[in-house]
Amino acid sequence: MSRLVMISSRCGVPHGADAQAEALHDIMRRRGGLWMGWSGAVGPDGEPRRITVRETAGYTRQRWNMSPAEHADYYHGYVHQALWPVFHNRPDLATHPKTAFCAYKAWNEAVAEIATDGICPDDVVWVQDYHLIPLGRCLKEAGLLNPCGFFLHQPFPPGDVFRTLPEHDWLMRSLFFYDLIGFQSGSDVNHFLLCVMRHYRTERLSATTLRVNGHIINVGVFPCGVATPRRATLPGTHGERYPRKLIVSDDVINDISGIHYRIDAMRTLLNNHPQYLRDVTLLQISDPAKEYPHFSPRLEQQLARFCSEVNGAFGDLCWFPVNYLHNDALNRRAIGEIYASASVGLFTPLSEGVSLSAKAYVLAQNAADPGVLILSHCTGTAEQLKGAMVVNPYDAYELSEALHSALAMPLAERKQRHAALLTQVRQYDNQWWASTFLDALGGESYASTTLRFPRQYGIFTPQNLY
Repeated sequence: MSRLVMISSRCGVPHGADAQAEALHDIMRRRGGLWMGWSGAVGPDGEPRRITVRETAGYTRQRWNMSPAEHADYYHGYVHQALWPVFHNRPDLATHPKTAFCAYKAWNEAVAEIATDGICPDDVVWVQDYHLIPLGRCLKEAGLLNPCGFFLHQPFPPGDVFRTLPEHDWLMRSLFFYDLIGFQSGSDVNHFLLCVMRHYRTERLSATTLRVNGHIINVGVFPCGVATPRRATLPGTHGERYPRKLIVSDDVINDISGIHYRIDAMRTLLNNHPQYLRDVTLLQISDPAKEYPHFSPRLEQQLARFCSEVNGAFGDLCWFPVNYLHNDALNRRAIGEIYASASVGLFTPLSEGVSLSAKAYVLAQNAADPGVLILSHCTGTAEQLKGAMVVNPYDAYELSEALHSALAMPLAERKQRHAALLTQVRQYDNQWWASTFLDALGGESYASTTLRFPRQYGIFTPQNLY
């Protein structure tokens, strides 16, 4: 049986509330194999790279550090200031220094050199996210012929946005070296394919297989799932409600989180529906450990001022309409208890591949008295989770009316919606995600899994999950 080699930007047993790290760790724990990636540490300048190998929870973990220059130029310079804005449809925020792109290429070449020594001939290689787009190219050019798949956790932007990257052609041609490219949503794969078919020599070989510039690649939609516990609620949660109705939102602070629109929606809700005064609170959670210094300081100051304005206009000595927690003190258990207590889960980013937090909210809810999930139509999760309310995240009035509908929703409708959501989240969890992706990478036909691409959705759509 082939061994799984997973290579991601960061590798490690999850701490705190990192749902993606937990999903990857749970996959490796159950499947075994080798997980490789950055340790999260920045080593002293000028010292040789430190590489550690350790057996952990049934799999091998190989990690290494970055130099200060790599952390500044590759990680914050290119990934955060060039790729992140473009892949989240904000090319106006991007910067494009050549030194940052050179550091990006050099880091991927260094990762390929480390990985080449650890990959065996029968291994299957799974590369995670846009931090490592060139890695498949580097591995193939080094002579490794292993099946190699790439999964993009971020949304793939429209072609004209992607092409604002000065290195867009080199990046796209690097993707062609992968045997399988996975996306979070039908919109993402459509954007990718329209760009490919418009600008490259492309031949359609089957519903999911293309020959592009002489490379044969498979593409598909594989929505990332969460690691699901055995119980519907997380350990230690009981689904008990707070005395007041609680709306929970959980984001990092950046230019596409949409937090300002949510707070403005709270102001609109209280203006238009004063019955919620002193009865409803928006709890905005933001973990600074997951944020990029490039984005956070200015936005944090603006957000704090905006919260103060709303609280000053509506609050009193005993109640504030917005509670804003910006610290890393909340672990997974504490966040699970907050999710279980919330009458509404409000996850409305302006651009996002998938919201694992929204799926965790569904799992945490008490099925006998569930809350309501509200999603942005700009997240791939809205395409997957039928039963959520879907809104325009830029429209504060629409958001406020959705909140009003959710807070006033009868129990029978809440239970019906939650039952559908819970079935989807449990069935299509992180293990399903890994199995379908690896089956496709290993040569299994899409017809033998659950993939379907109905004609009415366009070029490609998500699997027939529901």
